[in-house]
Amino acid sequence: MTPSRRALATAAALIGPVLLATGCGSIATTGVVDSGHAGTVNLATLPYPDLLYFVSPDGALVPVTVSDQVRLTPTVVLRMLLAGPGVTAREAGLTTELPAPDTKEYIATGITVEDNSKSIKVRLPFPAGPLSAIARRQLACTARATARVDPAPQIVLVSPDGKEEQAACEAEG
Repeated sequence: MTPSRRALATAAALIGPVLLATGCGSIATTGVVDSGHAGTVNLATLPYPDLLYFVSPDGALVPVTVSDQVRLTPTVVLRMLLAGPGVTAREAGLTTELPAPDTKEYIATGITVEDNSKSIKVRLPFPAGPLSAIARRQLACTARATARVDPAPQIVLVSPDGKEEQAACEAEG
């Protein structure tokens, strides 16, 4: 390569970055540009997806969608609640205050809507008496969401021995 070509190549190599560096400052700043509404997407989901209620790290109940395209039976949803949070929910810090069900009694669990939608009975594989207030709310809110009954019916927790106790899905006070 001749000395003049080498000098030209060196100059081109140095001028390129200098032009790029000085060009960045020539872009004028602008304010916020109103471009209309945000884009929306219509998803093929059910109007009321099946929800499970788990406990967040701060002790609040958090609904978790378990199915937004296939309607599950209330009994299947209750069994999913009793199985505890899935991997993703656990990674998000969600837990449950419900005891793990005994396998043989687990089959007897279920949610039924009775008396022309005036009450929801939740048959449990463990006694309802010792459950904490948040555990009762987990059951009541999941049953309420799953049964899809308006107005809000009475929710009854039924222990394996048949003893019935009231529960409510209400805001923490």
